Amino acid sequence: MTSVEKFEDLEAWQKARHLANEIYAISFSGGFAKDFVLRNQIRGAALSVVSNIAEGFERGGNQEFVQFLSIAKEAAGEVRSQLYLSLDQGYIDRAAFDRLRDLAVEVNGKLGGLIAYLEASGMKGSKYKVDEPGTRNREPGTLNPEHGSLDREPGTLNPGPGSHQAGFSIVTAIFLIVVLALLGAFIVSVTGLQQSSSQLDVQGVRAYQAARTGIDWGAWQVLDPNNDLPGFGGTATPPPCPGATTNLPSLAGSLSFFTVTVTCSATTNSPTTEGNRNVAAYQIVATACNQPSAGSCPNPAPASGYVERQLQATLAKCKDPTAAAPRFACG
Repeated sequence: MTSVEKFEDLEAWQKARHLANEIYAISFSGGFAKDFVLRNQIRGAALSVVSNIAEGFERGGNQEFVQFLSIAKEAAGEVRSQLYLSLDQGYIDRAAFDRLRDLAVEVNGKLGGLIAYLEASGMKGSKYKVDEPGTRNREPGTLNPEHGSLDREPGTLNPGPGSHQAGFSIVTAIFLIVVLALLGAFIVSVTGLQQSSSQLDVQGVRAYQAARTGIDWGAWQVLDPNNDLPGFGGTATPPPCPGATTNLPSLAGSLSFFTVTVTCSATTNSPTTEGNRNVAAYQIVATACNQPSAGSCPNPAPASGYVERQLQATLAKCKDPTAAAPRFACG
């Protein structure tokens, strides 16, 4: 394999970037754009593929890189699974499905090959580089030829250099064993912390996607783009908030571990009037967490491993009673 200096040189990352762009493009229109859960789920999975390749590479250690590549490979499989659901729901046609599925399979193969190469190479990564051995002025362990040459009293034994060396070697060996044991314990501790940090990073991305789903859901309710909201669709009255606080139904796939709570406040009872126009403002806050309190997020007293992401959006809806029905759109 040729030398790779940056993650942009990796063919796996290039293919994953292509896949993510294709997924974003095809989910912008039609029924796909309205299915917030599936749309955000497949976008988040595609984003996870390309992001984990880059983050794993930048960690500088091959063991960590393999771990992040494994997460990216799982996400590529998730994209492929969700493509089947998109086809089943009629959001994409067969030709688009075949093209995107083949691309996801290709990304999966590139990642699998890269993982196999790194595991077989024995390399540790750039952050573990050390000086070349053997750079000292003389060979370690060489003896001073003058050692033991001092004159001694008649009848005394000359211990010679060998006995001094043996005693020194035993002390050195014990010292090295203690140092290696401590170093091993330290490496295990650091590895555990890195794995825990990596898992929280992945959960943080998923929590963000879950919160984004909550914002999209709230925006659809108050903006009513199809003008079919019961009691308000087809009228000149701006719609109210769907509720002060709403907990969304269970999400699917890798977002199923998160609860999403959406709060909404609006000025629909006293909208701003600009001529004939009625302008209502909405403040939507979506909070996603993996440890809800009484079924809602955020949790004021979470346990270890708690992950939370909160997003806010400010929206406005304008209706003109003098404009044409059913939209009464402001010109």
